[in-house]
Amino acid sequence: MTSPGRYGVAGMAVLVARVTDVKSTRSNEKGPGHTFVMVDAGFTDLARPAMYGLYHGISIVGAGAEREPEPLVVAGPLCESGDVFTRDDQELLQPRMLGRPDPGDLLVLHDAGAYGAAMSSNYCSMGRAAQVLWEDGRATLIARRESLDEIVRMECKEAL
Repeated sequence: MTSPGRYGVAGMAVLVARVTDVKSTRSNEKGPGHTFVMVDAGFTDLARPAMYGLYHGISIVGAGAEREPEPLVVAGPLCESGDVFTRDDQELLQPRMLGRPDPGDLLVLHDAGAYGAAMSSNYCSMGRAAQVLWEDGRATLIARRESLDEIVRMECKEAL
C-alpha cells in the first residue's frame, strides 16, 4: 500500500514473490554472464514484462534490502526465455541494481495493476497467485490460489 500522494490513489496492486535461489552464469560466446534471482512467481502471474517488455519497479524485503546494489536478473520458475521480469522492450535481459537477496526473502514487483490478475493464467497447470486486499493495516484474502485438483478438473474433459 502506498500513500495517496505518490500515485493519486489510496492503493496499488503489487506482486509479491518469494526468492527460491540465486545463481550466476559465466560469460561465453553467446554473451555475458549474469546473476539470476529465481522467484516463485512468473509470467503466469504477471505477463506484461514478457509480452510487452514493460518495466515494473522491484524491491527486496529481507536481508537483500540492506546489501549494496548489484546487477541482478529476476526470473520465474518456468525455465522459459519469456519467464524473466527484467527484460527490455527488445526482449533482452536488463539486469536491475538490487541488493542480492537470500532464498526466502520476498521480492515485490510494483505497479502490477488489475492487468496482473486479469492476464494471469494456469499455463503449465500453475495456480494463479492469491489476491490479498491490504486496507487500514489489515490483510483480507479476496481470491485464493487454485489447488492442483481444481486446475486438473478444469482442464479435463470429464469436468465439463
